[in-house]
Amino acid sequence: MSIYEAIFNRQSVRKFRMEPLDAEILVQLRKFIANITPLDGESRLELEIHEHWNRREKIRGLWSVEAPYYLLVYCKEEQGACRNAGYVAEQAVLYLTSKEVGSCYLGETKVGAAQRDGLKRILVIGFGKPGEKLYRDSEGARRLPLSSLCVYKDEPGENLKKILKGARLAPSSFNSQPWRFVVYTDRLCVFARKDMLPRMKTLAVMRDFNMGIMLSHIMLGAEEFWMNMETVVEEQFLKKAYKNGEYICTIVFHS
Repeated sequence: MSIYEAIFNRQSVRKFRMEPLDAEILVQLRKFIANITPLDGESRLELEIHEHWNRREKIRGLWSVEAPYYLLVYCKEEQGACRNAGYVAEQAVLYLTSKEVGSCYLGETKVGAAQRDGLKRILVIGFGKPGEKLYRDSEGARRLPLSSLCVYKDEPGENLKKILKGARLAPSSFNSQPWRFVVYTDRLCVFARKDMLPRMKTLAVMRDFNMGIMLSHIMLGAEEFWMNMETVVEEQFLKKAYKNGEYICTIVFHS
């Protein structure tokens, strides 16, 4: 299974076999993470693999899950940094899925150090050999239809339609699906729903992390269909006030 195919087959796994993975999988995961191109090369980010298959520490948190491994995500608590973190972390998750390793995003879970080199642990991802069903058919995913996520200004090409199907399947905290798209023939204007713009700082961090996850799905789709993808911020949209959403960026596709 390719990483792109994993978008359509992955589901969260919350029951794991508490045993170590093959050492080569961890070696390859570290190499994969090291070679991910982030959204923002200036934004500092750290992903740390934390072993727990021997259960030597108590895992705490409101939504904690016992997993043999955790991927700890560290970054600054600021908008661009959190979006960048989601973009990178989701690619690592999909890589694990492609290797038949289960995973789940865990908010408010305390594993490892809370701080690392001036960065804050903003999220934990449990992973390991699954103790329950690893894959699902994309038809079973509880997601809003594209008709609810998109406003179509033009008829998009077939490849852009497929890219949107992958973006629709992006996971998000509480399945909030904050993204909305204005669709043109060769571009997407990306917005975040205003009623999904939380006042609490922690929830705002996760909203931006979710947007990064979705953007990684768009990027992987563009790569799959050999399309060049350029992300820009258009000043005329950025300055405008919108009733139902906040403008995030514009994605332009070139065949």
